[in-house]
Amino acid sequence: MRGSIRTSGNGGAFSFTGFYHNKRLRSYRAYVTAPRRTVVLRYADRRMVLSPGAPEDFVSDLALARPQTLDSSFR
Repeated sequence: MRGSIRTSGNGGAFSFTGFYHNKRLRSYRAYVTAPRRTVVLRYADRRMVLSPGAPEDFVSDLALARPQTLDSSFR
């Protein structure tokens, strides 16, 4: 979320939720409570940034559910 501009939503003390934009992701929706633990979900028509409790486990679970569509570059 670094370098992002909030276009609509909340950037409060407990979470970052709403619509954001930056050069790398372009427009995306965020549901983030821990900015250092984010995962980016990329779909054909949208992007979402989430902060699951255990990002590595979350990505592993996604890989099990949809192995052919997962981009394994985890940052």
